[in-house]
Amino acid sequence: MSNFHIANQQAAIEAVQEVESLSDEQLREAILQSLKKAGYPSNDLPSEMDTSRQGLLDFIAGMAAIAHSYPAENEVRD
Repeated sequence: MSNFHIANQQAAIEAVQEVESLSDEQLREAILQSLKKAGYPSNDLPSEMDTSRQGLLDFIAGMAAIAHSYPAENEVRD
């Protein structure tokens, strides 16, 4: 049995489409609130995080792709 998962690219695309109209500050705040709900202790985004607009959208896309991933054994192979 595999512990590998396939990232859901469609979920990533849809997540970005839902938030791309937000301002950079709104994106930062949404991500910070999401991190805080998961136990992140700071009131600032991690200093290592790419906080450019593209970096914030990439973060959202990545989290959505992971959240909606599925086990690799369900992957259809040629």
